[in-house]
Amino acid sequence: MNTTISSKPQIFLLHYAGGDRNSFRPLVENLQNLFQIETPELPGRGGRMSEPFLKNKHAAVENLLNQIKMKRKKEVPYMIYGHSMGAILGLEICHTMENNADAPEYFVATGYPGPNIKNNPPIAGLPRAEFFEEVRKLGGLSDEVMEIGELLDFFEPVLRADFGLLENKENVPFSGKIQTPVYAVMGKNEQYALNIRNWKNYTTANCECQIVNGNHFFINQNFNYLAQVIKNVMNAAMAK
Repeated sequence: MNTTISSKPQIFLLHYAGGDRNSFRPLVENLQNLFQIETPELPGRGGRMSEPFLKNKHAAVENLLNQIKMKRKKEVPYMIYGHSMGAILGLEICHTMENNADAPEYFVATGYPGPNIKNNPPIAGLPRAEFFEEVRKLGGLSDEVMEIGELLDFFEPVLRADFGLLENKENVPFSGKIQTPVYAVMGKNEQYALNIRNWKNYTTANCECQIVNGNHFFINQNFNYLAQVIKNVMNAAMAK
C-alpha cells in the first residue's frame, strides 16, 4: 500500500484570492486516486487564520515555495495548478523550481491570461459597497452570500488582503519564460478571455489554450472537466 501511494505523482493546488486549502474540494475528490494532492495555503485564512496577511507578490511566492519544498517528494514527478491569483503566483513558482533543478511536468493555469495583460484599476481600498460590487462582477460570491452581512464580514478582510497583495506597487511584473509546458483555460465571459494566447509568450515549451463557458469562476461548474485536463496532461508528460 505505501509503495503504491508513494509512486503517485504530486499535484500542488494553489488557491485564488479569498480562497484557502479547501477551495478545490471537488477537484481533490476527483484526483485523489491518481495523485498525491498538496494544498498550500497563504497566511490569514483556513488553518493559518491567526497569522498576518502578506503584503506583496514576492512574499506570497516565497511563502508558497517554502510549503511546496517541504512537501515535495523528488522521487515522483509533479505538476502545479493555480486559479486566478494561484495562476499568477504559480508561474513564478514554476520559474523558481526550474532554477532549482526540480521543474514541474506541467503548469495548468485557469482564470488568468498570463502576465502584462490585465489593466484593471485597484479595488482593495474601495469602500465596502463598491468593493463587493467589483467582486460580484467576477462571479466569486453568489447573490445569496452577497445578501448576508455576516458572510461578507468573514470574506472581506481576506479578499481585501489578497487583492492588495496583487495590487501592491512594489510588485515586479514577470518578464521571463518558463520551460514548463502550460495548459491555460478561461471562461468566455471573463474580461480578458480573448487574450489567453498571451500564455505562449511565457513558455518555451508546449502551450495549449482553451476557452469554456462561464465567468471567472467557471471552475465551480467544471471541476470534472478540469480534473480530466489535469489527468490528460500528466499522462502525456509521463508517457514521454
